[in-house]
Parts: sequence; C-alpha cells; structure tokens
Amino acid sequence: MAFYLDMTSVLDTFKSEVTVISEAQGQWIDGQWVEDAEGERKTFYEPFVPNDRIGVYSLVDILRETGHIEQYNAVWISAQAYPLGTIVEHKATKYKVANIQDLTDYSNVTLYYLQSEVNDNGINKL
Repeated sequence: MAFYLDMTSVLDTFKSEVTVISEAQGQWIDGQWVEDAEGERKTFYEPFVPNDRIGVYSLVDILRETGHIEQYNAVWISAQAYPLGTIVEHKATKYKVANIQDLTDYSNVTLYYLQSEVNDNGINKL
C-alpha cells in the first residue's frame, strides 16, 4: 500500500515570507551573483529554516569516500517547483538553491537546500 504525507498543515503552521527571484537576468562572477536586470519576484509563505550555526547543528552533507563536503545555510520547505540556481530572498538575505530533495512522489513538498555568501564586511554577496 502506498502512502502519502499531506504537509499542508506544516506549510501553514510554520510559514514565513519567502521571495523567489525567478528568471533574473545576470551572471555568476567569481561565485557571486551580479544582476543585470531583476527577474520576476514571487512571494510565498512557507517554512524557511535558517541554519547559520557552524558545528553539530549544521546541515552538512559529507561523503567521506569522495571528500565531498557541502554546508547549507538554510532549508526551504516548499510546495513550489524551482530549478537549481534559483535565487531566494528571506529577510533581506539572498540565497541560491544549491541542492533539491524532491519528495513529491509521496508528499506535496520539495526541500530546497540554500547557500548564501557574506563578504568580510558582513554584506550578503548574492
């Protein structure tokens, strides 16, 4: 028997304002997004889990055999569908979708793992 997890109540209970800048025109220069013209902005109210702590609580994906390490600054739980590289803004900080976990085979959400960059002055580079 197949199962399905309806996450609508989670989306409603833990919602936060998230703005997606889709089809922004620009380019990545030295790992930094430079906008030529801003794309269409869409605002959603869905769970956004910041994860800026470094250490035990960080969402770190470690594949020891390959030496691959990735750290994500936030997770966005969404009913929306967007590709890798999409720019997401939350509380004036821009993030890039760095990884996607599609749970739509048995749920109505997708997990987006987000990364942001902050320069030495504390200014968001994305």
